Amino acid sequence: MQRRLQGSAIAAVGLLLAAVQVAHAMARTSTTVGFLVDLLPFLAMAAAITFAGVWVARSSDYVEYGTVVGAWVVGGAVAFAAITALILFSLNVATETFDVFGAAPYVAMDNVTAGTLAGVLVGIYDVRSRIDREELKRQRDRIETFANRAADTNHYGRALNECDTMDEVSSLCVEAATTLVQFRDVAFVERRGGFATLVESTIAGVDEETIAELAGLAAGAEPATVVTHEDDLPAGLPEDVERVVTILVTETDSATTALVAPDRGDTAVTEETRSLLEMLVAHAGTALENIYERSIPTRDPDDPVTIEIDEGE
Repeated sequence: MQRRLQGSAIAAVGLLLAAVQVAHAMARTSTTVGFLVDLLPFLAMAAAITFAGVWVARSSDYVEYGTVVGAWVVGGAVAFAAITALILFSLNVATETFDVFGAAPYVAMDNVTAGTLAGVLVGIYDVRSRIDREELKRQRDRIETFANRAADTNHYGRALNECDTMDEVSSLCVEAATTLVQFRDVAFVERRGGFATLVESTIAGVDEETIAELAGLAAGAEPATVVTHEDDLPAGLPEDVERVVTILVTETDSATTALVAPDRGDTAVTEETRSLLEMLVAHAGTALENIYERSIPTRDPDDPVTIEIDEGE
């Protein structure tokens, strides 16, 4: 609201100056050429001030900095008015025949118009510089945060490569997904033959059969690649789930392992998030391949987290 008021005030000043310039040009010139030469340059300045005021009022970039532009406008007008007063005073002292009081209104308005435009331009430049500095600061903070998270992901990667069982791998993956990228609901699922096993899960409000079906969405995808699914989701999902993120960890002839993360609107999958997850899952895939080489994992059919699934899924 404040930005709009200040932008509107600047635009109104521009219109007022334009009207004054027209009146002055009509009052002090008698020829068409003189009228145009006297009017057009300063009318263009007034129009530029009006345009800048409308732009400031409409631009969302100036929400926090409308006062800065207004201050520069006032400062520019006052500074040029002071310069005008000094010039007129000097001319009055140097030339006895110079009509100071007669010329003062015209010279003053010309200089105030120029000063106001200068203030607008400098103010906009100042605000753009501040916005650019803020954006650079945000980028620096984002890069620093990503670098720290990437370092933590590498720490998890070293820990994953030391794991001896799938349970250890799944526990670290779920922990990293919840702490590094703030995924609230995550499941580590293995599908083998006609069964699916929820090795690790923090997903609440979704039955195990549906989670197992979600893991099937990752089949056939590129390993360690984040895939977002918004269409053709299982009917058993709660209404607040907007999309599902899946990441294929490993896929062999006999088993598919994947991370599943339902998004309830609080999971932002940014480029940084995507990169971190793919780095993490690449480490997890290597760890699982090493485990598979050492032994063939078996699951107890009576294990309560082992879900029988339809072969057609």
